[in-house]
Amino acid sequence: MTKIKIAEEYKKLLLKNKIKKINSEDIWAYPAYPSSISTNYGWKIHLSAVLTNAIDIAKIFFEINKQYKFDFKIISSVSNFEKINMGYYGNSQVGKFITIYPPQDKVLQTLELLYYTYHNYVGLSVGSDFSYKLSSNVYYRFGTLLEDVDNIDKRDKKLKPFKDSQNIPDYYLKHFHQIPNNYLILKVIKQIGPSGVFLGLDTNTRKKVVIRYASKFYNLESSNIDENDRLLSTSSILNIPLIKKDQNYENIIDTFYVDNSVFIVTEYISGNTLDDMALSGELNTLSLTVKLDIFNQIAKSINKLNKLGITFRDISFSNVIITKNLQLKIIDFNYAISKKGLSNFAGRGLTPSGTYGFYDPEVQLNSPNSDKYGLAQFLYFIIFPDTYINFVSQINTDTTYSEIVTILNTVKDKPLPQNINKLYLSLLNDSKVKK
Repeated sequence: MTKIKIAEEYKKLLLKNKIKKINSEDIWAYPAYPSSISTNYGWKIHLSAVLTNAIDIAKIFFEINKQYKFDFKIISSVSNFEKINMGYYGNSQVGKFITIYPPQDKVLQTLELLYYTYHNYVGLSVGSDFSYKLSSNVYYRFGTLLEDVDNIDKRDKKLKPFKDSQNIPDYYLKHFHQIPNNYLILKVIKQIGPSGVFLGLDTNTRKKVVIRYASKFYNLESSNIDENDRLLSTSSILNIPLIKKDQNYENIIDTFYVDNSVFIVTEYISGNTLDDMALSGELNTLSLTVKLDIFNQIAKSINKLNKLGITFRDISFSNVIITKNLQLKIIDFNYAISKKGLSNFAGRGLTPSGTYGFYDPEVQLNSPNSDKYGLAQFLYFIIFPDTYINFVSQINTDTTYSEIVTILNTVKDKPLPQNINKLYLSLLNDSKVKK
């Protein structure tokens, strides 16, 4: 599409949606309904764009706004769009295409909505703002909404949010160009493409740590959620006070950005995963009483998450570490979701995720109690570790889900003790999709 054609289409789009300039000299256009902004200072959001995607970004926003009725302004013409991006109206204006003034108690929800809506779009950097979760075209800052009556907004990112402003977790994360000097990499535990897990040393505390990272767009699913988003979700969950204080969950130490990657730092846990214990034969040496104690620990911990509105989704032997004193630690919250906050992923539908043998896609998609299914499988496997070993030895990344179900049903040929079987069946029943 030529620039002239884009300009014509853009003009038609604004007219169709009743977006007009207040006066002929204005470079901004506004919706027909009255503004509801009532405070001079607060959070505001900027959507950025480039010439080739500006119309698409505007169309999507207008469609969203039918429901939300945001206060906003949008650049009034393609000519002004080019001028603003070339610095004609000052460097602080570069990159600003749509300015949104969200309700000040719903800023985080609005950022999340726009972030996932425009996850894969590109735009110019807005120098006066912070990029939201490394987004290329969703920016935000605390600043003037009506009038800078106190002459405190210099549009330089230095005006801090007032105490009564809504908390935006992203605002407090530091940005670096390299891993902070207090973290030393001791060993590469796992590295897959632009993501990995390191064993590190925090020189400030002289303690070992686990460092995980992922780059933007890695492991992107159809709902526009990538590994960066999952790590930020993990950080959000592990920083919930009731979780941070609980010794049955891994403890988070730090979260930060390095260029276009998210890093989270968690405690190093001395022990072995149940997967390692099963494969080495150690799990078989534990008494039934000890096995049931381990199960009770994970059941209590998962139930606590569920009561907090969090579904773990990836119960497995690999995501549980047993310490020397037989304390259970749940690790790897990347696929957990919650009813609110960052781990709600703006309410987007997620691809079923989990470890083979421990989850059922249909249950996970349709049941609010899908963790019960994982607990049921965990219970069976911890009682019969040989069955677990038999199962994992027969599957790989190419095994289809129907084949997994057949293998799982075949290897689970031992009857559980009566009282344990009653619990097992109860968990399965609680996880069932309600028709």
